[in-house]
Amino acid sequence: MSSGNFIGDASHFQATPANPQLHYDLRPLSTGEVLDRTFQIYRSRFALFAGLAVLPAAVSVVTSALRLLYAAHQDTHVLPGAAYSRAQIFSGALSLGAAVISLLLYGITQAATTWAVSAVYLGEAASIRAAYGVAFRNWFRYTLIVLRQLWSVMWLPILLFSAAVAIPAVFARRGGGMLWVTIPLFVLAFLSLIYAVWAYIRISLAVPAAVVESLKVRAAVRRSAQLLATRKVRIFLLLMLLAALYMVVGVIESPLLILAVRSRGAQAFVTQAINLSVSFVAGTLIGPVGAIAVCLFYFDERVRREGFDIEWMMRKLAPATGSGPELPPQPPASSAEPA
Repeated sequence: MSSGNFIGDASHFQATPANPQLHYDLRPLSTGEVLDRTFQIYRSRFALFAGLAVLPAAVSVVTSALRLLYAAHQDTHVLPGAAYSRAQIFSGALSLGAAVISLLLYGITQAATTWAVSAVYLGEAASIRAAYGVAFRNWFRYTLIVLRQLWSVMWLPILLFSAAVAIPAVFARRGGGMLWVTIPLFVLAFLSLIYAVWAYIRISLAVPAAVVESLKVRAAVRRSAQLLATRKVRIFLLLMLLAALYMVVGVIESPLLILAVRSRGAQAFVTQAINLSVSFVAGTLIGPVGAIAVCLFYFDERVRREGFDIEWMMRKLAPATGSGPELPPQPPASSAEPA
């Protein structure tokens, strides 16, 4: 592909001029260098990446506020049996709808951020509108990838925890003790969390692979597993960094949550508003860090395994070919010799 069309439609790269002062050399990077470059890119284009994170953070805050307002309304009104059941169903539907919307926006935002990181990292122009334009074009694909990642994390722990609860409950009705089964099942369920982390890390590069290489869901998942065949620890360290950042936010929010539980009336409303504001700021500021780092790990794996730095240099040196193939086909060795 040409230098202006390495991802998606080439017209999107004309949204804003590229910054000629920013240049990131493509070479194998250590884990520390990838994380350092993550924050360099984030700082250099803060408005771009924070702007991409505003949408999911804002929607999350709005849906949380709606649930809180509805819960507060329920607390101030005593409902009869049928009305109470309908209220509980509506509350559950509201929570389910919020979860679905958050899931959709998560996949779309991850793809948009990946596109923007790729553009900035490779010296191309990028904008919020262009990034979301590319992401929304294949939103269903990115949502399925996120669902696949969630499934890889959740299926085994859910299965084992459910078995650890259900089997003793069934045998307890028959008067039999199943402690010898319950304890090993709970132990296996907790150990399965280790597998869940490994399973997520294995396919954590699926979204960058789908965005950059225009791969379908299964192909993107296989591509991620291929690229992370040996260096999974780096992604684990990134997850630990993100967990530490969100723990800091949790420490800030904890006193507000305790105060909100103990407060009533206007004081509780103000406390909840401050808590939602903190959540919005945290989601906007911390959200892009993981997506940027994952995208850089993706490029680093391609540089290490496939010589992507050389491939990209050849693309930049080659003349623009519009919407033609990624790279001109190489002629056979015999055709290079004069007849």
